[in-house]
Amino acid sequence: MFKIIGTYVGIIVLALAVLFGLSYVAFESYAFFAPRYTAVDAKVFKQSVQYNEGMIRDLENLKMDYYHSDDAGKQALRPIILHRFSVYDRDRLPADLQQFYNQLEGLVN
Repeated sequence: MFKIIGTYVGIIVLALAVLFGLSYVAFESYAFFAPRYTAVDAKVFKQSVQYNEGMIRDLENLKMDYYHSDDAGKQALRPIILHRFSVYDRDRLPADLQQFYNQLEGLVN
């Protein structure tokens, strides 16, 4: 009788150990692959039409805000605009925005 109970307890302990081991392997696998999945997702997102159209629209709006501001407003907007331009690929910018960005980069603080 004790031999049968001991066998069942042993099977339960072994099953729990296997479940724990599988959970640990799954966690380590996730920790290894998650940054790679995230990098691919970010790359795909930055190549999407919606992202590019949205960024161009935002940069155009910043350009218009800059041109319609007074001198103090332009000084305040300049670092913000330069930062927003810095996170976008310059090769994807339309010619007018490239010229505006080059103009802002050339200004002395």
